[in-house]
Amino acid sequence: MFRTTGKSTFRDYVQGTWGTFTTPAGRVDYIMTKARLGEESPAPERLLTQHLSPVREVMDAEMLDFNQLLQRDLDDHRVATGLIPYLLQNRATGPAFFPPIMAVLLPFRDGSPSHFPNLGGAEEVDDNDLTWEQVQAGDAFAVRRVVDQDGKYHPVNLAQLRWNEHASRLVVLDGQHRAMALLAIDRTMSHKWRGSKGEKFRDFYEKQVQRHLSEGGVSSQLDLSNVEVPVTVCWFPDRVGESGHAHEAARTLFVDVNKEAKEPSESRIILLSDAELVNVLTRSMLSELRGADNSDLLPLYAVEYDNPEINTTRPARWSVLTNIHLLKEAANRCVFGHPKYLTDVTKKISGREKEPERDAFMRKQLEVAELFPAEIQDEGFTYRRDAMGNTYFPVGQSTVLSDRFSETWGRAILTLLSKVAPYAAHSRALRRMQEGWNGVEIFASLARDALFGGVGVYWTLKDSYDHYTDKAREAHGALKRKPDDDVLRAWEVIEEKQSEFEVFRSDEYLGSTAAEKREASKASYAVLNTHACQLGMVMTMASLWEMRKAEVGNWSLDELPAFAEALTRGWNAFFLHETGKGKAKDRRLAFGKGVTNPINLISKLETARAVYFRYFWLEVLATPDSWQHVAEWLNGRNAFDRMLSDARRMYRSFCVEERIKALRTGRPGQTEEQRRKAAVELATKELRKALVTWFFVTDAEFEAWISSESSATPLELPVAIGESVETDEEDEAEESDSHPDSYEDLLNDEDE
Repeated sequence: MFRTTGKSTFRDYVQGTWGTFTTPAGRVDYIMTKARLGEESPAPERLLTQHLSPVREVMDAEMLDFNQLLQRDLDDHRVATGLIPYLLQNRATGPAFFPPIMAVLLPFRDGSPSHFPNLGGAEEVDDNDLTWEQVQAGDAFAVRRVVDQDGKYHPVNLAQLRWNEHASRLVVLDGQHRAMALLAIDRTMSHKWRGSKGEKFRDFYEKQVQRHLSEGGVSSQLDLSNVEVPVTVCWFPDRVGESGHAHEAARTLFVDVNKEAKEPSESRIILLSDAELVNVLTRSMLSELRGADNSDLLPLYAVEYDNPEINTTRPARWSVLTNIHLLKEAANRCVFGHPKYLTDVTKKISGREKEPERDAFMRKQLEVAELFPAEIQDEGFTYRRDAMGNTYFPVGQSTVLSDRFSETWGRAILTLLSKVAPYAAHSRALRRMQEGWNGVEIFASLARDALFGGVGVYWTLKDSYDHYTDKAREAHGALKRKPDDDVLRAWEVIEEKQSEFEVFRSDEYLGSTAAEKREASKASYAVLNTHACQLGMVMTMASLWEMRKAEVGNWSLDELPAFAEALTRGWNAFFLHETGKGKAKDRRLAFGKGVTNPINLISKLETARAVYFRYFWLEVLATPDSWQHVAEWLNGRNAFDRMLSDARRMYRSFCVEERIKALRTGRPGQTEEQRRKAAVELATKELRKALVTWFFVTDAEFEAWISSESSATPLELPVAIGESVETDEEDEAEESDSHPDSYEDLLNDEDE
């Protein structure tokens, strides 16, 4: 250790009590300090308020990689209507108390996540009549601790964290709503909204803060310098250098800190957690859409990934065509399986799936044996390649897995969601709306950002508008809003834009904006944009890929995106089939429910019903114009026809069961045998009409199929969705997968 004197070159600093602890993210050092409001002052606790940055003000949303995402979505409505009034309410006991805010120092360069320089050796620094031991990471940050005359740490544990904002930023990791309340008050009082990174959110806060400061004499009776909030400022001393990955550690720490708090939404877990490999793979698809060179893929704003609620059946926003839950389920089914759902199209998604079997399937689907050596060293742990799975994988090298997924399965999934005719039309309509968006007013900008940019803005506007309408209802119409209330006007713009978008989408998909076409388009997308339909499409690709692997000796996983392109051309040949004149059907409406002789008789479009939509997508590929696009990828048509027949039989069986349920209500006097006979006749007749009407199947072909089915096996009634169809060992509880060695037999089978 050597001694130096002189002032530090670091401009920003916090001072307080030093501490350290160990977490799943590694070692975390921290300083306990405070941030406060009040008059402008060079005091570090006053400046700290201005340094606490929500992630959305640190990172450029357009450049954000989803693997770097921390806690981006802020509920501005909650802050403005809940936390700010709580903080400023005039009480006899003084200002409100907030639990500590947790902020972490992270490396940034030019607004993008980067790496900290390596820490130098310890040195003694004399400053402000104190002697400090200091370690420094280049020009990014330095840590000081007071030492006594013997060079030992002083028992008061006083410490400083110093940094420069061009290389480091304090990002709020926990308590971001509390921090935003402080920032909103500070920026309003000091007139610092304009020009700040958070200026676009000014309208959520400024008038609210001004109103609360002026009402009830708050401004004269409440000394804002007494409003102090405890802050824990953290950093990762071991996460420095090129391999430090401080941002990954912060994400891990966030999940660890919040695991006992209010349960986060499923969207948040997928975006943040590295505990499951399937989450990492899902984020890689979002990052692919974020990339600059993705003009051939759907735009990121067509994917809903910020919904604070759980909605796993369909997206909640009218502007999007899919959501993060569908992407995760697509990655799950394609990569982890269970393989039985891909190789046997008569299996219904239900019951428990054994994790060892799913993990073994993943290792094959991503060709893990070609990516890693037999043993992998990562973060001080040794991982076995042949035991790698959804919860057992080297997080530090997860990019190897996610890159392989992105190049193959990820690209294939995104290709289907981007280029199959109805989804391509939806994306074109969205781009058309964005490019033609007029209006520079604040409310128009907020509405545009909610649909095409800002994470969480849509839900904040919705909550704000719902809050206003609830208050108006309680006031029996006496509550009047000001005409310049941009937040409320922004939500009204969003609602108005829905009709405009539906016109664009009808034009892009059906080539017409006539009223009846708009209604037909809307009805079709009510089905096409469900998880059942989209997952069914993806599972069709995965099932046919398994067929190709089994039948074609010379295949490569790298061919998968091209295979998806071929399937896309096949499906588009059906959807874009020339309808001609007379009574020819518009096959773009084939999956809808309001058409004549519909193939889709599924009442509840739950995700598990994807296996029936897989049948629909297979039926499309069986049509003459479509088959020619996929024929070269398969070894003849025999295996495909068997798969199609199996899927058709399962769907017919499902329709029979649905009919029996209806007849139990409509014909209570009949016996179960009578109802079953009637249900078989009705379901068979409906299926025949649908196939003849929409899929070029002749009556003779259908009768031949019925005859072959009757002579093969009797019609079996399906087990209801959600019930297990297994009767033996698969109905037992899953084996524990806490120790990979217990799967030796399985791994041996895999190697063979």
